[in-house]
Amino acid sequence: MQCPVCGQKYIGKIGRKKFFCSDCFTELVINKDKCSVFKIDENGSLIKICEKLLQDILYPQPVIKEQF
Repeated sequence: MQCPVCGQKYIGKIGRKKFFCSDCFTELVINKDKCSVFKIDENGSLIKICEKLLQDILYPQPVIKEQF
């Protein structure tokens, strides 16, 4: 699995459904078919950045180039 924020491939596991990216300092929480992305605040609390479908993260769609 790649980090949905920075694209790094090496993500650490910190819990049963929680992962941590040491490159961009984000925490990923996976619930059923959604992946929530949190930023770690200065005081240690989590701030939700976005929520993406897990299907889009695990199986990214190829980029379609426009034809001129």
